[in-house]
Amino acid sequence: MRAEALAAAAVLAGLCGASALAQPTDTQPPIVVQAEDVEARANEFVQLVALAPSDQLYARWDERICPSVAGLAPEEAQTLIDHIAMRANEAGLRPGRAGCQRNVVIIFAPDSDILAREIVSNRRDLLGIGQDDVQTAGSAALEEFASTPRAVRWWHVSYTVTSDGERLRDTGTTAGQGDINATAALNAAGENGGSIGGDTGIAPNTSTASLTGVEGVRSRGSRLGRSTRRDIGSVLIIVDTRRINGLPPAAVADYLAMATLVQLDPNANLAGQPTILNLFTPGAAPSEAMTDWDRAFVRGLYNGPRDSATARQQRAAISREIADQLRE
Repeated sequence: MRAEALAAAAVLAGLCGASALAQPTDTQPPIVVQAEDVEARANEFVQLVALAPSDQLYARWDERICPSVAGLAPEEAQTLIDHIAMRANEAGLRPGRAGCQRNVVIIFAPDSDILAREIVSNRRDLLGIGQDDVQTAGSAALEEFASTPRAVRWWHVSYTVTSDGERLRDTGTTAGQGDINATAALNAAGENGGSIGGDTGIAPNTSTASLTGVEGVRSRGSRLGRSTRRDIGSVLIIVDTRRINGLPPAAVADYLAMATLVQLDPNANLAGQPTILNLFTPGAAPSEAMTDWDRAFVRGLYNGPRDSATARQQRAAISREIADQLRE
C-alpha cells in the first residue's frame, strides 16, 4: 500500500507540474461585472413618463388636492377618492377636507370620445383655455385630447409662481383661461344633482352643459436655480368605462392616481418599463398596482427641487432621488 501511495503521489505531482507549465505567462485581465446604472435608467424613466411643456419645469401640486368623481355610484366614487388621497399623502400632499374646492375632476363615461370632443368644443372653461397666465400642453395636444381614442385621457392646467408661492400673471406661456376660472368650472361640474350610477355613467348623447346635473363626490379629507416654479392648478380626467371593463379596480385606481399627481406624456412608449402606466399597452404584462419605480418617481418629483434652472437639471435631481430610494 505504501508503494501504491507513493506512486499516486508521484503521478499527482506530475499532473500539477504539467498544469503549471501550461499556464500562460501573461496575466489575464479580470472580468468585471458592472451593476446596472440605476440613476441613468431613472433619468430615462422620468424623461419618458413626465411631460414638461415647452421645456418648462416639471409641474406638481403645491400642498393640497381636492378630487371629485362623476359617473360612479357614491360609494365607488369615495373609494377611488380615498385611494388617490392615500397616494397623494405618500407624496407629501394633503387631501382637501370636506367641502374643499375641487381641482381634480374624474369623469367616468361610456363613450369618452364623444364627451371629450364636446368638452373641447363647448366647455373649454373646464380646460383652462382663455388667458395668458397659465400653461397647458398646447393646441396640438388639445386636439389630440379631443380626437384620440383612449381608455383614460387627462388635461392639466398649471401656472407659474414665485418661490414664496405668489402667482405670476401675464407670463406669456401657453394660452389658457386662468386656473381660478378653470377650477371654478370644475367645481361646478359636479356640484348638484342625483347619482347616475356606476354602470351607466354619462349617457352618450348627454350635452356637457348638463354636467352640472352629475353627482360629484368631494374629497374628505440665481443661476443655480430659478426664482419661480410650476404648480398644477387643476386636472380633468376622462375614463372610458368600456375600455376599462374587466381590469382590476385597484390597478385602474393607481393609474388614475398617477395621472392626477403627475403631468404624464400620453404618447410615451413605456414598453419594457416597470410601471402601472402599461396597463393599456398592447402586449405588455402590466402591473396591477403602482410599481416600486412608480412610487419612487412620484416621491422623487415631490421631494426634488422645484426651482431648477432647467428641466434637465430638475430631471437629474429627480433621478437621483429615485435611485436613492430604489437602492434602499
